[in-house]
Amino acid sequence: MTPSEISVGENEHVTFRITSDSPLDFHLHGYDLEKEVEPGEPAELSFDATVSGRFEIENEQTREELGTLLVQPR
Repeated sequence: MTPSEISVGENEHVTFRITSDSPLDFHLHGYDLEKEVEPGEPAELSFDATVSGRFEIENEQTREELGTLLVQPR
């Protein structure tokens, strides 16, 4: 994942634009959001960052950590 850490402010609207060379179940812990991504087919995952903290982003299929979302309090 590039960048490996994304920082946003609490209550900001966040949109992940996701592409992958292989099938991927993009999962954002803490918010319990998931998006299936097919190879070569861009996907988006949008939400409001209403909870502050540090949240792992992983490929749910392989349990591989992809990066981190840091939501900073206002």
